[in-house]
Amino acid sequence: MKNNSQIMKQNKTPYTYRHTIKTILFIACFICFTLNTQSQKLNDKIDEVIEKYVELDMFSGTVLVAKDGKILYEKAFGESNKSYKVKNNIDTKFNICSMTKMFTGVSILQLEEQGKLKLTDPVVKHLKDFPLGDKITIHHLLSHTSGVGGYLGNPKYRANKNEISDISEILPYVYEGKLAFDVPGEKFSYSNSGMIILGAVIEKITGIKYAEYVDENIFKPVGMKNTVIRSSEEIVNNRAMGYTKSISGKFNNNVFKTFTPAPDGGVLSNVKDLLKFDQALYSSLLINEKSKEKMFTASLFEAYGYAFIVSEKKGNKVVGHSGGVPGFSTDFARYLKDKYTIIVLSNYDMVARNITYYIESIIYDTKYKLPKAMLGKFMYDNKSEIDKFDKLQSIADYIKDNKYKIRSPQYLNMVAYDMLNDNMSDYSIKIFNLNIHLFPKDANAYDSLGDAYEKTKKYDLALKNYEKAVALATENSDTSLNLFTATLERFKKEKH
Repeated sequence: MKNNSQIMKQNKTPYTYRHTIKTILFIACFICFTLNTQSQKLNDKIDEVIEKYVELDMFSGTVLVAKDGKILYEKAFGESNKSYKVKNNIDTKFNICSMTKMFTGVSILQLEEQGKLKLTDPVVKHLKDFPLGDKITIHHLLSHTSGVGGYLGNPKYRANKNEISDISEILPYVYEGKLAFDVPGEKFSYSNSGMIILGAVIEKITGIKYAEYVDENIFKPVGMKNTVIRSSEEIVNNRAMGYTKSISGKFNNNVFKTFTPAPDGGVLSNVKDLLKFDQALYSSLLINEKSKEKMFTASLFEAYGYAFIVSEKKGNKVVGHSGGVPGFSTDFARYLKDKYTIIVLSNYDMVARNITYYIESIIYDTKYKLPKAMLGKFMYDNKSEIDKFDKLQSIADYIKDNKYKIRSPQYLNMVAYDMLNDNMSDYSIKIFNLNIHLFPKDANAYDSLGDAYEKTKKYDLALKNYEKAVALATENSDTSLNLFTATLERFKKEKH
């Protein structure tokens, strides 16, 4: 016969077990509820920001946010084709622009792991006809410290770009460019030409085309079935058309402004495929840990590693890349410690990085203000008021009083060119002059003002500003000196 203590012990065990299970289930449900609530708050805040951008007609595209590879947010906005009113969807393919450089970098590191090249190799070791000297190495090209310039601005390339379909056809335009500086490794100078050269190295070593190499060694292993290299003339399912917007609000498609897809830019992809690429970089599927350490270590000069932008934010090393061409802007950010991934693809200009900034602020609970009309739109809408000011400083004060900041001469320069391209020449010249007033040591500001004066046939003023640009660039060892000098020489030859 059982005594009372045995009966109590026997009865207590099932009760305690059931109580423990209930407690665990309650905690699990609470955690799940909390995570879902946090996720919903995150989604609501992101929606609020992007919908404001859409309301201002400043964003069209797709956005994906993930943590540990699990999607927290994914949505599509706007239209992939305005002519036919086709909506963007989460699978829409966008020109990812300079984000393509990441694939070129990974390809080079793969070849190093296979012993087919060394990062210290001079380029001439692999490309025997390389005309830019024997001091430029693979390392210099990957880190943008080679001094090799940019072929996209070459007038002959721009005239023939629609007939070009191969790296070998781009190389002559690359080789025509002058070096931005003589000693490789002494400065940082972002270079599309450098990536073209790396693409040629990949083709020379492997014996296959660049597009075939990245497809076989990156896209297929990762499962990126919606990522392709195609020209603008080819039919691609679910492909977004890019759109540029004039300062007055008129949209134009970018079909005549696109460049040949190449190792420096032009791959078509979507946010889901890019998340697969992101997750592959956490494993050794593409490159090993030693290679990733090299790739994600910034150079001495800028926040740039090997074909990846590198920065420190929110207690994380953040690696990835942004991109932009007329009609497209893209951004890809990987927060390595917290395992967040932000991917923004847009078929509008110059907006993707701003979206990433807002999402980062939301994730890390940093204060932010909702987006407003860009400075150019503000200056367009308030032209009559700005025209009343006789002094440039009064215009600067007016802009500041309306809560706009001009952080760089490049920003105001773009606004001025928007005005010039929209047949507002007098107003644009006023803005170019404002830029010089605010940034009197910026050589490019003078070069741009010279361009505006030349286009309006004020040749004496054009010459004066072109000469000032060259003088300032020489004084400040500006990496664009060769470009400014070429412009001045061209102008003098034309004998206006």
